[in-house]
Amino acid sequence: MQIYNTLSGKKEAFSPQEKKKINMYVCGITPYDKSHLGHARTLTSFDIIRRYFSFRGFAVTYVQNVTDIDDKIIKRAHERKMKPLELSKKYTHESDKEFELLGIEKPTAAPKVSENIPEIIGLIGKIVKNGYAYATDSGVYFDVEKFGSYGALSHQTIDTVKAGARIEVDEKKKHPADFALWKLGEEEGVTFDSPWGRGRPGWHIECSAMSTTLLGDTLDIHGGARDLIFPHHENEIAQSEAATGKEFVKLWMHTGFLTVNGEKMAKSLGNFITIEDALQKYKYTPQQIRMFFAATHYRSPIDFSESAIEAAGKSLSTLHSAIHAAKSYPLPASGNAKLSEAAHEAEKKFDDAMDDDFDAPSAFAALFALARKISGACSEGSAGKNDALVAAATLEKLLGVFGLEPHGEKKQEKGGMSDSEIDALVKKRDEARKAKDYAASDKIRKELDGAGIMLEDRKDSTTAWRRK
Repeated sequence: MQIYNTLSGKKEAFSPQEKKKINMYVCGITPYDKSHLGHARTLTSFDIIRRYFSFRGFAVTYVQNVTDIDDKIIKRAHERKMKPLELSKKYTHESDKEFELLGIEKPTAAPKVSENIPEIIGLIGKIVKNGYAYATDSGVYFDVEKFGSYGALSHQTIDTVKAGARIEVDEKKKHPADFALWKLGEEEGVTFDSPWGRGRPGWHIECSAMSTTLLGDTLDIHGGARDLIFPHHENEIAQSEAATGKEFVKLWMHTGFLTVNGEKMAKSLGNFITIEDALQKYKYTPQQIRMFFAATHYRSPIDFSESAIEAAGKSLSTLHSAIHAAKSYPLPASGNAKLSEAAHEAEKKFDDAMDDDFDAPSAFAALFALARKISGACSEGSAGKNDALVAAATLEKLLGVFGLEPHGEKKQEKGGMSDSEIDALVKKRDEARKAKDYAASDKIRKELDGAGIMLEDRKDSTTAWRRK
């Protein structure tokens, strides 16, 4: 497998530290408000990557943190007259349910800052002992100038690193980019004793402490959205390696942004759509949303639009219809379509594409080519039943890598019919045709057409249906 490493800026042959085992850490949410589609894009991308590793036979330990103590959470809690941990618990619970609806598998572990304070204090202690941190009246800061390779992940030098967004301002810092490991001060519910005084952790230290506690000093893969490259992931490298003296991460992976008119979807810009609204207000189905994300390369930006999500849903319906055709058509026992050979070829192309830095667009091209062959052969009657079922099983298995295999009763379009509802109407229409009740037959056909269902008829029965 070749995977792009943000640190080196190129694709590299992937080789985990332990054969067929991968330890993987992905930065999760800061639950100060509802999660939006931008969060869903990143976590869906890593969900697919995790699924593919499993598909290829790796045992994956997947850790995704929850930043339940943070300045944004504290600020929002004050506005809502709530305790910070009460607020973060509420939004964590809501987000977990929404991620589950989107088919995102639960992480192996989901550590929270509030539950790892001793581990965080212990790691800061090592950094201080090793001479990479200093104390001021406001807290304990990491000394970036002491860490020689600072800036390597974001491809900057210490001279070009500038204080910017999300970098704490403190006149007593030695360098503008020095960052807080421990913040002194009282804040009800999120203040803890430490060797440096009562306070709470800085933003970056949590991920180093929790990832190394659960996965060891060196991680196979660390991932997140690309806006975390600097300063968050840059700072993670510095503090982790300053504490342990070991390489922190073998492979860094970052997802592209979900954009709206070319701008990153973000709460701070006010251009976001919550997952809740996407599912309830706009009535997008979970699989429409997953398909919208999955069909684009994980490192590429995706521009959000209603038409793009609708198109993704229709594309997925084309794939599902091929599977449905193989399972439901009245096919002969044998045929000359050679669909099992086509399935083997499609799986090889799929594996080659995904092994090349998870090239999902090329992988989907192989799936659509197979789906067209299945649907065509079934419609023509040139497919043998067993051969068609083998090909459909392969297509369904490969769609499962994306979490997009058919789920019987789930409606594929907003306000649309489920597969079983369509099957029932098709059967009823066939019975009406056999009874020469053409008025009833036409009525059902119009109903299906209005629901976006196209029928393929033979003389005596409907041989197939597909979504427009």
